[in-house]
Amino acid sequence: MGIHHGQVLSILRDEGPQSRASLARRSKLSPTTLTHVTAQLLSDRVVTECEAVESTGVGRPGQAIKLIPDAFHVAGIHLGAGLVQIAITDLRARAKATASFDFSLRETGPDDVVSRAAETLSRLRIEIGEPRLLGIGVAVPGPVNAERRSILASINTGWRNLPLASKFETQTGLPVVLEHNVSSMALAEVRYGIGRGVPAVLYVYLRTGLGAGLVVDGMPFRPGGHGAVELGHIQISRDGPLCSCGNHGCLESYVNENVLMRAVGLEGQAPGNLLERLEATEAWMPTLDRLTDSLAIAINLLTPDLIILGGHLGEAPDSLFDHLLKNLPPRVMPHMRGVLRIERSGFGPLSGAIGGAAVALDHFFYSGVRQ
Repeated sequence: MGIHHGQVLSILRDEGPQSRASLARRSKLSPTTLTHVTAQLLSDRVVTECEAVESTGVGRPGQAIKLIPDAFHVAGIHLGAGLVQIAITDLRARAKATASFDFSLRETGPDDVVSRAAETLSRLRIEIGEPRLLGIGVAVPGPVNAERRSILASINTGWRNLPLASKFETQTGLPVVLEHNVSSMALAEVRYGIGRGVPAVLYVYLRTGLGAGLVVDGMPFRPGGHGAVELGHIQISRDGPLCSCGNHGCLESYVNENVLMRAVGLEGQAPGNLLERLEATEAWMPTLDRLTDSLAIAINLLTPDLIILGGHLGEAPDSLFDHLLKNLPPRVMPHMRGVLRIERSGFGPLSGAIGGAAVALDHFFYSGVRQ
């Protein structure tokens, strides 16, 4: 396997079955090279032949090549601040088995979290008949190093310079790649969800904190090689409350799960309809205004074509979307007003685990390099 194999596999993933002639045109590979590539993929049983979709209706139909989605599988793991989600998916990021569990940040160290996640993954593999796993993508709550082996600093968990990839590899015996969690969610939407074909997608996610991820022309935006867009740490008030990052008046100091839970008079685990409950309180309009202020800054800086809202934002009442669609356009550059879209996440509560799977698929399969 090599880069040409990954190129052909990506075309089949994105565009469906293709004749060899169509694959040659789209990949710009020579007929000889394409013949060798498709022969190898057929031999590896990751693609198969089918009737060509481009048949002229004259004579015997030609043969097309199509992806076999169940040829291999990957695992996606989302490590949140107190919540772990796990999914085993096929080559199109469709979940075959899922699981999740809560943990206490105060009482549980990262090694224990990794061990429990590995045990849960092992159980899922047994439940669905030991699928061939290529590797694991772990979506983590913070920026990662350039090699995507360690989480550099996670404010909400307190983890710093933690070699999570090595820890998971020791526990599972599988190759592992890390990515910033919201960047992973954005990638999943671009590859397999509502962001397909969109030049620039900004994903905004609210749970314990408020994070963002950006994908441009199909590639995650990784400023400084770290892959985190810190929307939650845009300062909107110099004399605002102390933020977990150490600054004052960041958006996340006003819009985070704990603050919103207090505003609605709740304790414990946040409900799925948290923002619907907030809508009935005096905190609703200030929350919308602060979110609008920060999104306007992000849009003018990053110029996304599509904003996807996930977590509590994805479960918010329609009035949040109505407010943004009314109040954001006057705040952004004129050329952005007619093209900007705002949508809910297509993967819902599984967005983090599917995001991890999307990262694993890119790294271990569609790159053309299988470990």
